[in-house]
Amino acid sequence: MSQYFISQILDDTPQLLEQSFSLRYHVYCLERGFLRAENYPDERETDMFDSYSIHVGVLNLQGEVIATARLIEPSVAGLPMFHHCKLFADLPSLNDSRLRVVEVSRLAVSRKYNRRADDGFYGLEGGTDQTDGRRRREGGEVALNLYKALYQASKRRGITHWLAATEKSLQRLVAKYAFPFKAVAPETDYYGSVAPYLMDLREFDNVISSRRILLLDEFLDGLEPEFWPVGDLACPSDASR
Repeated sequence: MSQYFISQILDDTPQLLEQSFSLRYHVYCLERGFLRAENYPDERETDMFDSYSIHVGVLNLQGEVIATARLIEPSVAGLPMFHHCKLFADLPSLNDSRLRVVEVSRLAVSRKYNRRADDGFYGLEGGTDQTDGRRRREGGEVALNLYKALYQASKRRGITHWLAATEKSLQRLVAKYAFPFKAVAPETDYYGSVAPYLMDLREFDNVISSRRILLLDEFLDGLEPEFWPVGDLACPSDASR
């Protein structure tokens, strides 16, 4: 997706995991004021759900974590969204034992990668001229690399669905790239004004396989072939060039 950024799981590298907690503190406490900075004297933003989470990040060429997010797996603590949002009554049961539903949470991007006043907080500057990958600018690359890391971690663990509380600016980006998120609750105040969404990863696999958005071929770079969508490309990194 970019020669300048690396997407990876952070949990096996304590130093990088600590960087992600520090980045979360700067974004959620200092920049956005969602959480009280004085509650985090060590300048690390963590909570009870981190023990049940897969943490991912985007690194720059200097090996610094410049973006981070987590996948919260169900546990005795539940999922945090259910403490803040009431989902629509006509949704299919998310307790189906055949499903593995996680919550995408704590998306944070270093302010160094937010270039314009209307970028929001996700490094969305400028977007791209075309979503099929033929022409690209740097805008949106950080966020897309973060979603690539989330996707690959999910595929390796058999996760089937994402729940996410998403701001309008971020939802515009993922909609542009055909992420099949569906609204599952009214807009609410959950660390800012957001709408809760659900995405079936099998539907997203179909988007990747269709090659409607060639840029998404790169979500398969570095992912073991046994986790690729059925019928997908034999060599994804070459196909997008």
